Amino acid sequence: MTTNYAEIVTFGLNAGITDEAYLALAKPSQAYIAGCPGFVSRHLSKGDDGTWTDYMVWDNLEHAQAASAGFMAQDFAASMVGAIDPASLVIVHQPILWAPD
Repeated sequence: MTTNYAEIVTFGLNAGITDEAYLALAKPSQAYIAGCPGFVSRHLSKGDDGTWTDYMVWDNLEHAQAASAGFMAQDFAASMVGAIDPASLVIVHQPILWAPD
C-alpha cells in the first residue's frame, strides 16, 4: 500500500506584497505542480494572522521531494519565493494517516 504524503508550506509575505500580487505570482506554479508525477491535490489558504499555507498532497514522499527539488529551476519560482519572508518559511512532509471518504 502506498501512503499519500502532505507537503505543508507555511509562510508570511514580505512587507508591501499584497494578497493579490502574491496570488498572481503563485498561480503560474500550478501548471508545474500539477504536472509533476504523483500530484494529487493542492490548496492555498491564508489565516487571520497573515500566515499562508500551501497544502499539497502527493502519492508518496519521493514524488513530493522530487517536485520540491525541481521547483526553484522553474521560471516563476524566483519571483514567487522572492515575495515570501524567508524567516517565516517552514516546509514539512507528513504521511497522511487518515482521510475520510
